[in-house]
Amino acid sequence: MESKRKKILRKLYLPLRLVIINDETFEEKFSFKLTPMNIFVGLSSFVVLFGLGIILLVYSTPFRELLPGYGDSDTKRNLQELMYKTDSIEKTLLDNEQFLKNKIDILNGGSGLSDSIK
Repeated sequence: MESKRKKILRKLYLPLRLVIINDETFEEKFSFKLTPMNIFVGLSSFVVLFGLGIILLVYSTPFRELLPGYGDSDTKRNLQELMYKTDSIEKTLLDNEQFLKNKIDILNGGSGLSDSIK
């Protein structure tokens, strides 16, 4: 008795015929010899190529900017500049606050802070 694996393999390679017939005249339009394995390989190849096509379309066109985490280079550069300016303004604000605290301390009769101005 044949094993299940051999039966399945034999069925995968069993040739079948796909025929397209005109229903009114019974004229044969197309005829293809196919096996289930050919159909499986063809459909699998189509799905893989379709997926690769979508990926290439997204990464080689402006669609990429719609994905989270991807933006154009101008936006990234502007964001870096704004972060740098924000840090600079924050540092200046902290220095000014410390300077004003030192002035208030001196006006109230204190000795002032030694490191008020850097």
